[in-house]
Amino acid sequence: MLPIRIMAIPSEVAEAVRATLRAPVYGFPAHAELATDDAPCRHCLRTIVAGKDRRILFTYNRFNGVETLPQPGPVYVHADACPRYSEGAGFPEELRGSPRTVEAYARGRRLLSQEYVADGNFEPVIEKLLANPGADYLQVNSTTAGCFTFRIERAAAK
Repeated sequence: MLPIRIMAIPSEVAEAVRATLRAPVYGFPAHAELATDDAPCRHCLRTIVAGKDRRILFTYNRFNGVETLPQPGPVYVHADACPRYSEGAGFPEELRGSPRTVEAYARGRRLLSQEYVADGNFEPVIEKLLANPGADYLQVNSTTAGCFTFRIERAAAK
């Protein structure tokens, strides 16, 4: 497997949303509630458990930090502080059980290809998409809801 980095949303974003209940950049109100269904936190990439955990829904630019042209959409974070997912930890185990769409992008937000994964076997798809020398990064989204989950980048070989 190629060395990769899993890029959850930055801690500064999650902390600002929790402190202000406002979406970064856009200033739209964020919505805090007790979770009514399970969904991944875009910061720790662990499940926000329905009926147990509080979550915050807010507008986030899924191309934040990699492109100038935005594409905002809804995402969740835990309402309480949580640690950011480690970039070197590999594909998040808790997300293997839900269908995800993996998209390969070239700079300029140019979509090159996409693959749907429903069986939890993400590594061959990641390897295939990153084998394209024109692919600069991958975006992982919920296949059922369409919303952004995290970004994958190539890591420097050790």
